[in-house]
Amino acid sequence: MSFSVPLISAALILMTIGSYALAEQSTASWASAVILLFVAIKGYLIADGFMELRGHKRMLRYAMVLYCPLLSVIIWLIVRQ
Repeated sequence: MSFSVPLISAALILMTIGSYALAEQSTASWASAVILLFVAIKGYLIADGFMELRGHKRMLRYAMVLYCPLLSVIIWLIVRQ
């Protein structure tokens, strides 16, 4: 998927504001999961949209695209214990 920079920027801003609002109002575990999901999506958008890794070597692109989701899963596993 290829999105325009203004659309990516708007999505990043909305997810950041949503994460902040959710973190301020809820301490439930589902809120942490939603925030970590936002982090994973934001990482993908940054890697594909701003870093322009779509046309580069697959290993580099996969490493950058999978970094945030993998980090989110690790944090979720640590936090839920």
